[in-house]
Amino acid sequence: MRRILASRVAKNEGNAAAWPRLDPARRSAEVRAFFDRRAGVYDPVADRPYWAFSDRVLLGLLRRTLLDGLGRDAPLRVLDAGGGTGRWALRLLRELPRATALLVDVSPGMLDVARRNAARSGLGARLEILEHDLHAPLPRRAGLFDVVLCFHNVAGLVADPAALVRRLVRATEPGGRVALVLPNLWQAAAKSLRDGRPGELARLAARSSVVYGEGVPEVLVFTPSTARTCLERAGCVDVTVRGFPVSVHPEGPDEDLPAHLADPQLLRRLLPREASLCLPQEAAARGNSLLAIGRRADVPRNASKRACSSSSDTAPAAGSSRQRRRRIRRRTPPRSRRTSAPRSTPRR
Repeated sequence: MRRILASRVAKNEGNAAAWPRLDPARRSAEVRAFFDRRAGVYDPVADRPYWAFSDRVLLGLLRRTLLDGLGRDAPLRVLDAGGGTGRWALRLLRELPRATALLVDVSPGMLDVARRNAARSGLGARLEILEHDLHAPLPRRAGLFDVVLCFHNVAGLVADPAALVRRLVRATEPGGRVALVLPNLWQAAAKSLRDGRPGELARLAARSSVVYGEGVPEVLVFTPSTARTCLERAGCVDVTVRGFPVSVHPEGPDEDLPAHLADPQLLRRLLPREASLCLPQEAAARGNSLLAIGRRADVPRNASKRACSSSSDTAPAAGSSRQRRRRIRRRTPPRSRRTSAPRSTPRR
């Protein structure tokens, strides 16, 4: 089964993943219900030792990649798409003292926690919170953002991850930065084996997805290659994909830190070294999660506004081959149309 998984992934290298076709309305309802149920325990779980360590490694990586060169005093606009309880929106507001942020999420329960977290942090005046389904474009009034985040499995919990990435890039200022934290297919396989669920390898091979337990929504997963492809096809340049953490992975059903890292002083010394190990992109597949960052290609401002306000991900572009064929058919004399052989299946 592991050989089948590896061969399927190798076949799709450079292409979008073989994700299943899912219904957006059903997907949103399932994810909303799951996170509404878990809203009260989400932050306590995220504060467990392994996940606290992982978040500190991620913050160190962001300082050396996404945030590098932005300028702490710049009045930037940040979008946290699927930001849940606001953990990362608030972290970035601390890193960027003059920035403001919009946090959007489909779960009212998670957003209630986010409002309380923002009030306790003293950053509530710089954080706007909006209940929003990421299967739809952002409201036009939201405008464009200098930094767009979509972290921790959110892109794997929608019906079509590639379409979500396109919407996020369209919500980004030309030259702005998009950062995605994505579930890693290879670590999903390893976790499934650790948890005694080897049957999940078949799902990973056939659907590029995994179910971590009963009642948990199916998570669509990425390889470093599919993460890069999604950002580049959405209009990003200078794309990088890294993994984190790469040398420390959770252990046991409770996803604990390895026992030998229980010493807080040892853990503090390990943090900068772990962040350095994560920087080479060759190590991405080793990461428990993937960090994919791209810069939106420069486009004329009026064109970016039109794209941001578009409500369709599939409408043909103005110069598409379908429209060119229509123009050619209009110019074709009636006699030549009658003599041409009919096509049983129209091209798309």
